[in-house]
Amino acid sequence: MEIITTLYLNKADLLSQYSNVLEHYYHLEKTNNEYTSSITKLDEFLNTLDDDLTFLMEWPYVDKMYRDTYYHYYASKKHDYSRVSIKVSIFRDVVDDAQFYDSASSIFLKSKYLGFFTLRPTFPAILGRNTISPLAFGEELLLCSTKVPASANGIKFQSIGFPHSSQDGEMITCAETTVWSIMEYFGNKYSDYRPLLPSMINRTLGKFSFERLIPSKGLTAGQISYTLKDFGFGVKMYSAQAYGADFMSLLRIYIESGIPVVGAISNGQIGHAVNIVGRVEVTEADIAALPYVAKKNGIELSEFAGMDLDYVFVDDNHAPYRKAKLGTPSSYYGSADWNGCRITNFIVPLYSKIYLEAGEARTKSISLIENIGLIKNKKICIRTFLASSRSFKNHANFSDLPHGIKKLFNSLVMPKFIWITEIYYEGSLKDGKCDGLIILDATEPKKLGIISFIIDDLLCLYNFEKIIKIGAQHFDNYNQNLRKYEK
Repeated sequence: MEIITTLYLNKADLLSQYSNVLEHYYHLEKTNNEYTSSITKLDEFLNTLDDDLTFLMEWPYVDKMYRDTYYHYYASKKHDYSRVSIKVSIFRDVVDDAQFYDSASSIFLKSKYLGFFTLRPTFPAILGRNTISPLAFGEELLLCSTKVPASANGIKFQSIGFPHSSQDGEMITCAETTVWSIMEYFGNKYSDYRPLLPSMINRTLGKFSFERLIPSKGLTAGQISYTLKDFGFGVKMYSAQAYGADFMSLLRIYIESGIPVVGAISNGQIGHAVNIVGRVEVTEADIAALPYVAKKNGIELSEFAGMDLDYVFVDDNHAPYRKAKLGTPSSYYGSADWNGCRITNFIVPLYSKIYLEAGEARTKSISLIENIGLIKNKKICIRTFLASSRSFKNHANFSDLPHGIKKLFNSLVMPKFIWITEIYYEGSLKDGKCDGLIILDATEPKKLGIISFIIDDLLCLYNFEKIIKIGAQHFDNYNQNLRKYEK
């Protein structure tokens, strides 16, 4: 009869204990290449994490993701694979065993909890399912994140971050892990979706393929798009070739909307899929570097989506939350083989009832700003993004807008999702304040679809049905799409 072994370790001790488990539990010889490569992989991963952490190591552990791939693939192979994994929970500072048996310590433990990762016996591709806070890596980011139920030593926790797993190279490659992590994210965040296991993804793809899918050779952008569509998304796919100069701006708009985007990257020799899930904080230097374009009425216009920021990549070849410019998405690899990679396509998993896409929303807003004639001879910056109407109303209620405007926004009938374009006069963006906004109906692709706007000193409702003079406004910008992680 097996019993669960639980140990509280620092980095060095975790690596040493994992070595013992490989030798005595998984029966790998120290001279075996699988042994040495697995130790190297774990060491590289631990080196990306902060030093002041405690690791709670538990085994044997039944991981739902690995157990699914085991029964659908590894169990049928001649080589004997173990069914069980190792689970490692991460805590800031020092925790000890006694705290897990004291109810008064539960709040303290939960405040120190930073997530978990699993180590599966697919040597050396050992890093399995994980959801870890960026704070465990010492990163300050704005990120798409969700709460994933977890436990450690019998106590329930919630791991907050973006789901990640490395590929095993056989049943799941980069494309399958990106689809899995997207579904894990949405399935834990929204009731409209559900988390999926690799075999379910494989089963769906089987309807699209004329040959076997295991062992996996990876998926095309079209197959990824088909899979997400089959799981209930209104998928929109963009290619750099078709969208040209607008390609990067559209990608940034969707990321600013809090939507994890699947990016297909290639340099002609290598093809790879990643999730792009957030960005770094904007600095005054980033704002100062924005280019301006001349528009009607003496307006000089810049766009938030024109900023060349570092964005956050969840890549199954690396630890989560790697940072890179969108123009050089493989810069964190440090290998000549990955030089010259570019994002060739990106796939957006949209809510199925969103019919107005980012480019059209942005164009409609710019056209309105130009043609309404209320802003003249000014430098302005716009920030366009998608939001749920529920989140927008919640934000408006607690913003510094006048009480009357808050009540008015609350009374407006809106669809589930809306496109918002915030308008910033010169100097406003760095203060987190905007001077106007345009709200468009995300379900209306053909007609104008203005729900409301505040431009200069006027507030307009429902395609100019009602116009109210309100005086110039200067109010909090919307910040609900990406979760802010600060040390």
